[in-house]
Amino acid sequence: MIAFWIMGALFLVVGLIVSVPRYIKFIKYKGRTTGRITRIETDGRSTRAVFEYDVCGIRYMQNTGWTSNGIFVEGNECSVIYNLKNPKSSYIKKSGQLIQCVVGTMFVIVGVSSIFVGILLNSIL
Repeated sequence: MIAFWIMGALFLVVGLIVSVPRYIKFIKYKGRTTGRITRIETDGRSTRAVFEYDVCGIRYMQNTGWTSNGIFVEGNECSVIYNLKNPKSSYIKKSGQLIQCVVGTMFVIVGVSSIFVGILLNSIL
C-alpha cells in the first residue's frame, strides 16, 4: 500500500513539474508572429534551434529546448508564440510544448490514480 503512495507521489510530482510550466505558457502566451530559424546548435546527441522574430519593430532572439528529433531546419520560417507583456519570452509552435504537456498530464493522472488505489487498499485491508 505504501508503495502505491510513494509511486503515486513520484508520478504526481514529476507530472506537475513537466506540465504546469507548459500550461502557464499556453495561458499567458497569446502573441503570434512569424520568425526564422537562424542557427542550429548540437551537442552530438541533441539539437536546439535559435530563432529570431520581430514584435512592434523590436527584434528578439530565443532558442528552443534541447530535442533528440532534430526537426529544425536553419533558414526556415517558424510560428512563434510569445507573451504579450514580455515579448522576449516565446516558443516555437512545433517545439514539443504540447507533447510535454500531455505526457506531464498523463503522469499526474497515473500519480493521482496510484494514490487513490493506495487509499482504497488501505481502507479495505
